Amino acid sequence: MLERMENQGLISRVQSETDKRKTLLFLTEKAHALKGEYDSVSDEMGSIYYKGFSEEEITRFEECLDRIRKNLEEWQKS
Repeated sequence: MLERMENQGLISRVQSETDKRKTLLFLTEKAHALKGEYDSVSDEMGSIYYKGFSEEEITRFEECLDRIRKNLEEWQKS
């Protein structure tokens, strides 16, 4: 996936000067230019799948998803 993003000019890879085992990833200007479009699509999708939900329901749902993510991260570390 990273190679595809690099080929599309969305990211650049730079080897870390302090730790040669690490490769740092940076968004390119092209990727930054797409942010407005991405935000627009994201907002539209949110309005579709959260239709009929109250703000409280959305917050509670996202809190549950965050707990699931944290559980998976902890499990992965063990």
